Amino acid sequence: MNEAVAATPRGFRHDLRRGLGSALLMLRSSAAPQDYVEAVRWACLHMTTYDYQCEGGRGWYLHQAATLTGSAQSIEAEVIGRFAVCSPDKWRFDYLTDTLVLFALDGSERSRKTLWDSYSRLMARFARTVRRDGWWPSMSSLESLALDLTRVDGWEAARTALSDFGDSLATGPEAPEHARWQYFPDWFDSAVREQFGEATVDAYLADQPSPGRRAYAETAAVSRARLESSGQRPEPTLELFVDLVEQVRRDQLASRPPQSAGPGLRPAKMRFWPLGMRLRSVGRRLCRHDPAAAEQVARLGLTESDPVVKAAILRLFWKQTFPLPDADLAPLVDADDAELRWAVRSILGQRPADWKRRHALQLLQDREQLEQVDEALELLQASYRPEDEPVVEAAVRRVSLRHSAWHSVYSQVLDLLRPDDRPVTTGVLEHVYRQTLCSCCRESTVRLMRDKQALPDTIVRECLWDSNDEIRDLAAQLTTTD
Repeated sequence: MNEAVAATPRGFRHDLRRGLGSALLMLRSSAAPQDYVEAVRWACLHMTTYDYQCEGGRGWYLHQAATLTGSAQSIEAEVIGRFAVCSPDKWRFDYLTDTLVLFALDGSERSRKTLWDSYSRLMARFARTVRRDGWWPSMSSLESLALDLTRVDGWEAARTALSDFGDSLATGPEAPEHARWQYFPDWFDSAVREQFGEATVDAYLADQPSPGRRAYAETAAVSRARLESSGQRPEPTLELFVDLVEQVRRDQLASRPPQSAGPGLRPAKMRFWPLGMRLRSVGRRLCRHDPAAAEQVARLGLTESDPVVKAAILRLFWKQTFPLPDADLAPLVDADDAELRWAVRSILGQRPADWKRRHALQLLQDREQLEQVDEALELLQASYRPEDEPVVEAAVRRVSLRHSAWHSVYSQVLDLLRPDDRPVTTGVLEHVYRQTLCSCCRESTVRLMRDKQALPDTIVRECLWDSNDEIRDLAAQLTTTD
């Protein structure tokens, strides 16, 4: 089944927003690509990635689109203007940077100068922060920009940044309580060492020693030692976990509003987020390494009376075998609390049972329960049969991108169909491929379509122009193989 969006302005915007290669193919084949310039301009100035931290930028893709419209210079000028007023603390800064890098790599001195000017401003702010022993939220933006300039100007840019970081570190306070390692650019350092080699970086720092280079080398050694020692964590104990549960319970009671917000709504559930993160970390490590403790943790979750705390404990078994019988969880399969219900259904989905399959299919067919489609897919995981695919496809198609759970639904259907003994006979994977806003999910979808022998040549050709470089590489491999 071919679901390619029609070659219309609306269809073009649909595909461009998602980073699909079909948008670039449309520009390449159009007799009037200039008709699409406003859509491309908008995409260059606004975040089109679903999750920049996971997906990265779309510089290559947007630069290609701008060039194909014939209006690359005017679009570049607007990107530079937007970049000049963009806060370095926002993901849009990185998004615009990625596009400017591609213009610079294409020979634009305007974009290159814009990037270096921004780097100089951020480095000056970094130096002031170190001198004052302050806190600065833009450190990662500075490191990212330094690495982007290394893409443009190579080792020359890398050693400039090494010196600038070192000079700033050298002005920092000497007192032990204000250690320089707090300001060390670990990400930048590891990246340049991987690209140019440990020996090259160390030789540069040792050559013609200066206070800045010496400060950088010394701080790098301290930072690496701290990183190595931080990995030596003591094994968690059941006593520690129980104590954390009690802290979470007390915090939850203290933060709960006087009246409930109603079934499925948890106004206070994230109030203990830092504690919840530690509870999850300790609990997962404990359950992974101690089967006896895992059983006690599971029983603790079942006997917990607070639904929010109960869900936090049971969630530990989301990707880990639940050590108790399904009968202990079955009464909670339709719990009012949405977080608890999701945790229970995800655990029950680990083992097959006819009653689970019937209940999951019933939920999938209920048009009034769209908010539970992802939970139903979780519940169906181990009980799925190939003949269930049409029901699954229909439910997935009913979930629009306006629904908050669309990303979870798409992820769950990929997990559901991944086992080798589950053929794909409907167009559900192509639907996910064309609709998802997340290029990481699209990459997983393309790989699954390949594994299921359900990847048409038209999509392979589109993937050669996708915004996701991993998808482009995969398509190039498939094209070469064919």
